[in-house]
Amino acid sequence: MFINKIKGFKYPDMELVRWFFKNKLDTLKNAKVLEFASHNGNNLSLFANYDYECIGVELSKQNHENAIYNFKEIMHYQKASFFNENMLDFAKNHQNINADVLLIPNVINYITKDEFKNLLQDAKQNNLYQVSGGGVCSFFLKSKKC
Repeated sequence: MFINKIKGFKYPDMELVRWFFKNKLDTLKNAKVLEFASHNGNNLSLFANYDYECIGVELSKQNHENAIYNFKEIMHYQKASFFNENMLDFAKNHQNINADVLLIPNVINYITKDEFKNLLQDAKQNNLYQVSGGGVCSFFLKSKKC
């Protein structure tokens, strides 16, 4: 992979990297990760290197296109899908993803408290992450200082 060919951010968030290894997420097998506000897939690229199925939801059309380009053309990674959709709508309209890991980095400060509550409720109700059957979901939430 050639870093200089990647469109957008080049590396995953450093706090995410620390959290990933601290929680031994590099040891999961047949795992799935869902990221809201996935930008160009920079955070998901870490998970792709450990053979996760990667699902990204991104509102920006340009970032969405960059994510598809980066995963298909640069990384040649087939187990990824990206949605150009508002994460609030995605949580309401999609079901049964059952992700093992849910990422919500640096975006919750752009939505209201009620929207955040609804996002989490919809995600749980629609089984976007593991909620039953003995599965456990790891959450990564990060907010910028206001």
